[in-house]
Amino acid sequence: MAQLMRRHDWAASSLGSPDRWPEALKVAIRLLLTSKFEMWLGWGPDIAFFYNDAYRPTLGIKHPNALAVPTHVLWAEIWDDIKDRLATVYDTGEATWDRALLLLLERGGYPEETYHTFSYSPLIGDTGKVEGVFCAVTEETERVISERRMATLRTLASGLAAADIESEVLEASHIALRENLHDLPFSALYIFDDEGNARRQWICGAEGCDELLPAAVCRSDTTWRMGKIWDKQAVELVELSGAHDVPRGVWQTAPTQAAVVPLIGQGGDKARGVLISGLNPYRTVSDEYLDFFRLIAGQISSRLASAEAFESEKRRSAALAEAADLREKAAVALEQLNRQLSSEVELRTAERDRMRALFQQAPSFMCILSGSEHVFELVNDAYLQLVGNRMLLGLTVRQALPEVKGQGFFELLDGVFQSGKPYIGRNLKVHLQREGATSPEERFLNLIYQPIFDQAGHVTGIFVDGFDVTHQRRAEEQLHTLNHTLEQRVEQRTHELRTALLELEKETVERETVQLALRQAQKMESLGNLTGGVAHDFNNLLQVVGGNLQLLSKDVEGNARAEQRLQNALSGVTRGAKLASQLLAFGRRQPLEPKVVNVRRLIQNMDDMLRRALGEEIELETVVSGGLWNTLIDPSQLENAILNLAINARDAMDGRGRLTIEAANSVLDDEYARTHDDVRAGQYVMVAVSDTGSGIPLDIIEHVLEPFFTTKSDGKGSGLGLSMVYGFIKQSGGHLKIYSEAGHGTTMKLYMPRTNQVEDSLTDLSAAPAKGGTETVLVVEDDDGVRETSVALLADLGYRVLKAHDAQAAFAIVNSGVQIDLLFTDVVMPGPMRSTELARKAKALFPRMAILYTSGYTENSIVHGGKLDVGVELLSKPYTREALARKVRHVLGNAQQHQIAVERMAREHQAAADNTPVPTPEPTNRTTFEKMRILIVEDEPLILMSTVDMVEELGHAVDEARSAEEAIQILDKKSIDVLLTDVGLPGMAGTDLARIVRERWPSVRIVFASGDNAAKAASGITDALQLSKPFTMDELKAIMMHVTR
Repeated sequence: MAQLMRRHDWAASSLGSPDRWPEALKVAIRLLLTSKFEMWLGWGPDIAFFYNDAYRPTLGIKHPNALAVPTHVLWAEIWDDIKDRLATVYDTGEATWDRALLLLLERGGYPEETYHTFSYSPLIGDTGKVEGVFCAVTEETERVISERRMATLRTLASGLAAADIESEVLEASHIALRENLHDLPFSALYIFDDEGNARRQWICGAEGCDELLPAAVCRSDTTWRMGKIWDKQAVELVELSGAHDVPRGVWQTAPTQAAVVPLIGQGGDKARGVLISGLNPYRTVSDEYLDFFRLIAGQISSRLASAEAFESEKRRSAALAEAADLREKAAVALEQLNRQLSSEVELRTAERDRMRALFQQAPSFMCILSGSEHVFELVNDAYLQLVGNRMLLGLTVRQALPEVKGQGFFELLDGVFQSGKPYIGRNLKVHLQREGATSPEERFLNLIYQPIFDQAGHVTGIFVDGFDVTHQRRAEEQLHTLNHTLEQRVEQRTHELRTALLELEKETVERETVQLALRQAQKMESLGNLTGGVAHDFNNLLQVVGGNLQLLSKDVEGNARAEQRLQNALSGVTRGAKLASQLLAFGRRQPLEPKVVNVRRLIQNMDDMLRRALGEEIELETVVSGGLWNTLIDPSQLENAILNLAINARDAMDGRGRLTIEAANSVLDDEYARTHDDVRAGQYVMVAVSDTGSGIPLDIIEHVLEPFFTTKSDGKGSGLGLSMVYGFIKQSGGHLKIYSEAGHGTTMKLYMPRTNQVEDSLTDLSAAPAKGGTETVLVVEDDDGVRETSVALLADLGYRVLKAHDAQAAFAIVNSGVQIDLLFTDVVMPGPMRSTELARKAKALFPRMAILYTSGYTENSIVHGGKLDVGVELLSKPYTREALARKVRHVLGNAQQHQIAVERMAREHQAAADNTPVPTPEPTNRTTFEKMRILIVEDEPLILMSTVDMVEELGHAVDEARSAEEAIQILDKKSIDVLLTDVGLPGMAGTDLARIVRERWPSVRIVFASGDNAAKAASGITDALQLSKPFTMDELKAIMMHVTR
């Protein structure tokens, strides 16, 4: 089936291409295809059909064209039977269950009677709603029909056992056959006279149909072929297509054929009578079906023969009594009687052998037990196979089956023998010692203990008949288990993709709680998208205002009043930027800069700031557990979150009370994660902020995380504090929990994922003055005000500036061939070409061009998992003139250094191809400094390779690392003289690395190689040296000479 699915033309289906299928559908299909159990699933509003290899026999000729067909088209013949069940699953999310349900399937080109045990279960899509249905099924057609027919044969045998004369035989057969109108929609029994003409004895299921089944039928009749039956005694099949008003029995369609079965007479030469029965219109005429009729006819024939012999013997006895005084006649009569009795014995022997053969070949297991000790008198092959082919005849059940002792079966047999009442058992568990097994094996049986009576009415034995239903029982248990665990397995497999799959709970309250949590999460996500979009436009406005104010600052120098007003306006821009940052944090759209943080140290460093914010009337208590784990999180955002919670707590206490900040290790287990849809089980660092304030009413708690929601009076809060905390924690992979009760205070708990990494060194980076340049910068911005402001700021810094209003216009400028050193582009722009596509095409044409993105809202273009993509440079709006200057120089420096490395490698490769030595610096200057071991830390491969070659040419030994963590490992193992490091490294920054090196290895000299000239000032290391990118061999050589002084 997997190959068939891969070859299928999905583009023409309602589902479309598989690469756009929901993840929930893909997981369900993988489960379906790997199972050996019969399964199918439907997806979408038209319930497109999927199935596995085990289900193919159920489809019959509909395979392989059934794939992706709407279910109401594929199973049109049973749609009325299943549509309400499917609607229940889609509407309520509740699973259905049916056991041995009758379904008339057209899988062979005709309607067929079938029985199936199955369950429809909901499939939850990526939207959190029911989008499909899953069905696990067991076909039980053969079992149901076999048990039905065996029940008919048992009823017939039981009734005939008490019949001694012909009328009783006919009545017993009539009663038994009228109970099974499924396999015998109508029946009639005829008895032949000596001339071969037949007279109807009884009719069932066809009362009043004398035209079809007349009271008398002559031997020459061609409809029912009586003459042929009387002579040849073979089963005949008669077509009923031309007949009118054919009885239907329990079916909606009348039979199209009937079976005419002979009742064999005593001598075997002629038929004694005939049984006519309509055939089930929904079953094929198989050997098993005809054998069923033969078994019925055989039992009736045998009992008719016995009744005839009984009546004949009665007549002979009367005749002998009348001629008792006539010896000669008596002798003759006795001789004749002897011959007849011999003939009767032979007939009975033949009938006994026939019945024994039927007994042995019966599909059910049978045995006859005699006496109160239940001695095995007769057993068939099925019974021997059940108990392991052991010796049974002549032994009591307790001797033959010792392992059954204590399981209750011997006691049941004793009870049937003593009471004379039959016992019927279903799904009885028994442990039997099977052939070749080392220990008793568990089996499940359906059986009947039928007492056998003598003529005086005393019980002489017990007839045992039954079926081994272990396979069906195992299948039912597997089906129940599969349905019980299916939703849990699907949710477990898809939980990593953070889809909102809801598990159906047995308890209604728990299920409603999970659904409420899902609706709340969807609501918060929608609000996040809205606020993110608002922040984008807001940041553009702030950039226009702030940029022009900074440009205006030069024009008002010396005017103190104007300068103060300008500073007030810039402060307003800063507050607006903070508001936009909070919106982005709530919408989880703000690029984070996570560090490995020790929360104990962070809280301790905040102590003074918190006390100033809370005031003197609030008591601050800090409780930090020992052995606190580290967490990977943006430290500045975490500080803002704790400060926000503290300020909210202060306002809730009206400036008086006690605020407690706790930090501890915490484990959220699987049970907690199961009841909180947005939580992953695992280890967390927990920070709790508790107050003694008024608490939060229950009807307010569900709204407090929404943006702009506040209970404070006008002018005392924006309503963004908690929403910012919530968005930041969720973006960091954490969890926020609120515990509150009106009048008893509030506790806000932040759960942040644990990390095993070593703590990063956290230092407040001061902004050093930045310089401009003369390179050419192409500004791409769709907002006219932002574009003109950015152009003016760059021009003021000395750059040559080009501009474009969208990506297509910018690419036209790039394609014109004009020299461009830096592409400075907004991330979110209208038009068919996106900014990332523009950058990719520009780099393809001009590899030397540097790329710098800017945005107030990044969407997911360059940020994934809350972090910038590797190698991407971003300047967030709104930005200052100094921030713009430093970032542009840093990006240009890295790009130019990268190009130097590329050109150097090209020269080396060309020299190697020409077999000429690579030019090296004059060796005369090497004597001016000693040989050193230098550790170079650079994440850009080409720059790293070029720098290593240049340093080695100067005669120094080199170790290289691509991250700060890798550099620390080298420093632990080797003695290093100089650390030459880039600033913008993955993970820990180069400035943080430098401070750690200065603390642990104070003798190591430190050199920053960066396009950002503020690196030295940011590190706080006064004797560090700065090598500005791009640098030449001479500049590197000069730095190395300065290090050795």
